[in-house]
Amino acid sequence: MSKKLLIVDDSRGNSELYRIRFEFDNWEVKIAYSAEKALEILKEGDYRPDAMLLDLMLPKMQGDELLEVIRNKPKLKDIAVIVLTALSLNREDEERISGEADDYISKTSITPQELVKRVNTLLASRAK
Repeated sequence: MSKKLLIVDDSRGNSELYRIRFEFDNWEVKIAYSAEKALEILKEGDYRPDAMLLDLMLPKMQGDELLEVIRNKPKLKDIAVIVLTALSLNREDEERISGEADDYISKTSITPQELVKRVNTLLASRAK
């Protein structure tokens, strides 16, 4: 059974790049270009991702707000959430995000191939 990934990023270019790379490694991928669309996908119930790549800068509801919603819903709180952003966070924001997200990665510091490896490693460590 393939692993499932939800990409939440309003950048279509980044989302497609990540989708292609994860699908190459046999992941089932869905993309949401907004937090609201991500919640819609998660509420449908037929798609339960193992992991989520979450951008912080989204239209309307921000990524950190979506993360808070996810962590407060019993059926969703165990999804591995990887915050993937181009933002430079101050120490306080970074600590707050790190407390809720399973990982925090700068978009500028990782290749799609490295990202797949990092997500696989995270899921493997959570399975222990």
